[in-house]
Amino acid sequence: MSGATYINALSAAVSVGGAALTWRNARGAKLHTGFELARTLYETLVSPQMSGARDALEFYRRAQDRDLARTEAVLASYFAVLWCFEGILIGRRSLVGQRRLNGTGAAVAYLDEAIGWHLRLWAERWPEVRGQVKEHIIDLEDQHSLGSFVELAGVVLGETPEVRALRVQLTS
Repeated sequence: MSGATYINALSAAVSVGGAALTWRNARGAKLHTGFELARTLYETLVSPQMSGARDALEFYRRAQDRDLARTEAVLASYFAVLWCFEGILIGRRSLVGQRRLNGTGAAVAYLDEAIGWHLRLWAERWPEVRGQVKEHIIDLEDQHSLGSFVELAGVVLGETPEVRALRVQLTS
């Protein structure tokens, strides 16, 4: 092998190695960004504001006297919780869409594990809460937001009896 051929081969190897290292580092940075998004989505769900909204819904669900005034007062919390889950669904879709290119599968798994019990709990309770609200507000118009919640619960929890019950809610 001549000196020029050797130098050309060595240059090509260094270039390929450098490109591979650059790709690996970029993918690692994007994976880190994926975990940051997953953490942010989870932190939104457990924020003090959302905790207050979830507490208001739980108090309403357990209340013995639910009149129109109390129902109207809890509507902001009702939709805040649905919209929070809708935002998580949108962020999760972004992470899933990047899975092949950026390796965000681990971030999706982290997010699903973090929000799983919250989804399970609210998937169980939502039909009851929604039924109680609809006793006073018949034209609730929550199908889009509820649909996002049902979609998120379905992809994270699977087709559980609770998710199927939520799907029935979409038609009523």
